[in-house]
Amino acid sequence: MSSLIVICLMNLLIEFTHGQGVLPSGDPYFCVPPGVCPDAGGIDPRIMTPTGTAQPGLLTCPPGMVPCIAQGPTSNCGSRLVRVTNMADGEAQYGAYPWQAFLMGPTNNFIGSGSLISPYHILTAAHKVLAYTANPSQLTVIMGVNDPAAMNNPPAAPRARARRISIYNAANYNNNTLKNDIAVITLATPISLIGQNSVNTICLPGATTTPATYMARQRCVVSGWGQLQPTNPAVPTKLKQVTVNTTDLATCITGFSGRVNTDVYLDQTGGQLCAGGEAQKDACFQDGGAPLTCGAGTAASRYTVAGIVIWGKSCGQPGVYGVYTNVPFYRQWILSEITQRIA
Repeated sequence: MSSLIVICLMNLLIEFTHGQGVLPSGDPYFCVPPGVCPDAGGIDPRIMTPTGTAQPGLLTCPPGMVPCIAQGPTSNCGSRLVRVTNMADGEAQYGAYPWQAFLMGPTNNFIGSGSLISPYHILTAAHKVLAYTANPSQLTVIMGVNDPAAMNNPPAAPRARARRISIYNAANYNNNTLKNDIAVITLATPISLIGQNSVNTICLPGATTTPATYMARQRCVVSGWGQLQPTNPAVPTKLKQVTVNTTDLATCITGFSGRVNTDVYLDQTGGQLCAGGEAQKDACFQDGGAPLTCGAGTAASRYTVAGIVIWGKSCGQPGVYGVYTNVPFYRQWILSEITQRIA
């Protein structure tokens, strides 16, 4: 291999950390078995010291593993793998949200949603997975699901059991107020990103994104398998989508006036954001953990997970907003979790 390629690699990458790491851009990389992750381009995964040990400045993986860049501009994150022609509010087209994870419990019960952020990691709401932290293997993550009634039809949707569930500041997490409502699921086996048109990672917010970024009005999409109406408890439904506007906290607080004590339930330090406020445009019950994604879905503006569905007051009431975990607020914690050693 030419010295030019090695020099380029040394400029791009920083040191190896137990098979995971962070690039100088602030984006993580992962070490996965061959055949899990597409070639990101520009990096030769065969570069490795003869003993499999790390050298500072080189992207290095343990023997039998290869590098995978599933986040950042050199990855394919936030991109749809099928042509989506229907963005109207209602049922989502197959493959429209290839990062959407279906969470299933030990009795094949629907738990909620999450977002695939690497072949090994799912981002979700803590309140959806709190009951499984002691026995994470009871939780199964299934990808590529559009209609839950058909997810076991050939070819069966890719799935993996959880190995570990990490909750932000777990010792102080309050399941009653749902503040700091965020969790990372680490999978026992990776979800393959190769040869499938309905599975891909969603982009995490970039290193320059701040907690205020999505508090300014933006058009974003929330998708999930939850209830169609508060009075309709039949879940899971087919995957649905609705376009909503994000808003500032002052407007959100006004919308909850007389309905919710926002001093108790709304995190006004930047850990939550609000979206919706239009009649019949909202997440609903059992959509917890689902992603609020922002972006145009183009190469220049790929979809980014800005929020995680956590709570609201009823569903789709005009002037009343849905509340989401503000993902940029927790970006560094997420990185610290997903760059830990897998096994």
